[in-house]
Amino acid sequence: MILAAEVDSLDLVSNSTSEHEVFYRPADGRAVKRTWPGIYGQIPTASSGTLDRRNATPAEYLKRMALHIEVFASDIRLEGITVSDKPSMIIGQPPGQPSLVISQRWYAKEGLATNESIHDLLTGEGFRAVPSSYFGWYRPEDGVVIVDAKPDNFIRTHEGLIPIDLQMAQFDTDQLAAAGLSSDPSAPVIFIPR
Repeated sequence: MILAAEVDSLDLVSNSTSEHEVFYRPADGRAVKRTWPGIYGQIPTASSGTLDRRNATPAEYLKRMALHIEVFASDIRLEGITVSDKPSMIIGQPPGQPSLVISQRWYAKEGLATNESIHDLLTGEGFRAVPSSYFGWYRPEDGVVIVDAKPDNFIRTHEGLIPIDLQMAQFDTDQLAAAGLSSDPSAPVIFIPR
């Protein structure tokens, strides 16, 4: 288990995201991400015939990371759980809530991700854009659903475009239908202008 003091001793890269504090660990060239105390990111959810998102439980956050590894061959690692004296982002929760700590390879940025490049990557992986969602995509073949697929969650590198922090889940056919999505891979693709 990683200690909060170990994470806090690393160079802080960002503390302005809604899900994580991001640190750099030079010893192994990894980005270390700690969820805000008492918050475990977000995941896609079906809501009134649309694709939406909601706060995740710790187990759902870990499933999300496992799905990211499976779909995009990411090297995300669970580093551990820390408890901090920092206040929770949930109003009314006392300080001392747990945070999950993950790490992934640090990528040198070689350009900006664009909506067009994200479109090309995701459609190449069999995903379809979801209109009227928060940067949503889904793949009818296996029910993988993504939200928050916007440029700041991708890095353009010499290896190509790398997804680094997508909110993901795997829906069954009932969940897809509840989100207004077809589980039929032969259904027409809706064109969304870029």
